Amino acid sequence: MADATMFDTEVLNGVYSNDYDIDLSWMRKPTQHQFRWRTLTNRWITSPRRVRDGSILKKAFGNSTPTDVYVSTSSWLNPVDLPRLRDQDASYPILLDHLVVFDIDIPPFSEKNMELARDSAFQLYQWMSQFTEYEFMHITFSGSKGFHLFYRDLQREKFQIPNPRKREESVRSARKDLLEKVLEAGFQVDSKITADTRRIIRLPGTFHGKTGWKCTIIDIDWLSVPFAQWKKNLPKHEFAIAMPLEAENSSIVTQQKEELEIETNAKGTLVSLEVSSHVAGTKNRSSLIGWLPISWGEPQIAVEKALQYAEKFSLGACCFWTDGTKTLLMVPRAIPREQLIKITKKMGMYNLSRALKEREHDWVRISGEMNEQEDWERMLTPINVLAKETNIQCTWPWSSSHLVLAQRMGLDVQQDGNECSGSPEPSVRIVRRA
Repeated sequence: MADATMFDTEVLNGVYSNDYDIDLSWMRKPTQHQFRWRTLTNRWITSPRRVRDGSILKKAFGNSTPTDVYVSTSSWLNPVDLPRLRDQDASYPILLDHLVVFDIDIPPFSEKNMELARDSAFQLYQWMSQFTEYEFMHITFSGSKGFHLFYRDLQREKFQIPNPRKREESVRSARKDLLEKVLEAGFQVDSKITADTRRIIRLPGTFHGKTGWKCTIIDIDWLSVPFAQWKKNLPKHEFAIAMPLEAENSSIVTQQKEELEIETNAKGTLVSLEVSSHVAGTKNRSSLIGWLPISWGEPQIAVEKALQYAEKFSLGACCFWTDGTKTLLMVPRAIPREQLIKITKKMGMYNLSRALKEREHDWVRISGEMNEQEDWERMLTPINVLAKETNIQCTWPWSSSHLVLAQRMGLDVQQDGNECSGSPEPSVRIVRRA
C-alpha cells in the first residue's frame, strides 16, 4: 500500500492485539512506572493498574484504541493515581528513580531533518561520555521528528533523602544542572523533558499517532552512519505516511505555528514570553538575540565580553538586559542567517548557532516567569544600549521588528542612516514550562 500524506489513526484499531509484542524489558521494574495513552477520541487514559509486562499493558488498554502510548520517566513506590505537584492535600508520592532522557526533535518530518537530528544525537551521545555518573541505556527513534537518549543515574544519594518532597526537589535540581550544561554546550534538546520528574515519554514499541512510524530502540552504532542508509530498517505501519526527502511547507512561519501549538498546549509551572530571532517579513534574516553563556560570568563581565565581540564583528548597537543572574543580548539587525550561524558559533553562543542551523530561527525568553502562585520571578531589567560606535562599520540593515521589541522592553535604539528590513511586528508567543 502506498504511503499516504496523512496517517489515519483508525487503522490502529486492534493493532495491539494478543499477538502484538510490547517489550518492557528495558525497564528494571515496569510496575513502578506510570503508563498513559491517548485514544481515538483524543481522550487521555492513565493505567488504573500496575503494569508488569506488555500483556498486562494491552489488558489495561481494554476497549480503548491507543493512538499514542507513553510511560513515565520516573519510578514511584505507587505509580497509580499520582497526585499533581500542586495537590497539597494528598500524601506526597515517593520517588524511587528517574531516568535521564534527552529529546531531540527537528521539525518538520523529513529525511533531511532526521539526518540533522541523527548528527545532533550522535554528538550529544559522545559529549555525555565525559560524565561517568550517567550510564547510557539506549536510544530510540521517536516515530516522528527525532530521537530520545536514555541514561541511568548512578549517583543514588538523592534517592535516599528521607523526605519525599525534598527528594524529588533534589532530583529536579540535579537534572536542571545537567540540562543547563547540555544547553550551554549547544545541544538543541527539549528543555521541558530532562528536568521534569513528572514527565512522560513515548513508549518504545508503539506507533506514533501522527505518522504511523513505530517508536523503536535502535542500535547506537547506527548514529555514526547517515540516516538515509538505515531509514529502511525502521518499522512502520503499512499505512504510515511517507517520510519526504525534504519537507514541504517548511517555512519559518509554518515552523513557528507548529511550535506555538506545541508550547501553548504543554502543561507546566512557569509562564513567560518568547520572541523569534527571525526578522519578520524576510526570508532568511535573523537578529542576534540570545542569553549569554553562564560561563561568561556575572552580567557586568558578560556584557564586557559581548562588547569585545561587537567590535570584532562590527555588530552595531547592542541591547542588554539581565534577570539578575543571566544576561540577554539583542543586536537589532537583519543579519543573513548563514553569516549569523558562523558569528554566533565563533562567539561561543552554540545554542543559538545550532538552532539557526537546524530550525532556521530560535525562540528566546524576553520576560520574567510567572509561577503557579501568579508571582513573577526573574524579571528582566534593562542595562543599556552599548557599542553604538560600531554602527559606522555595521553594514546590515536594522530589523524593524526587533527595534520595536527593544523599545517595548525599555531600550530605545537610535538608528543611523541604514535602512530597515522586515515588518515592524515581532513574532512573540506565550509558553508554559515545567
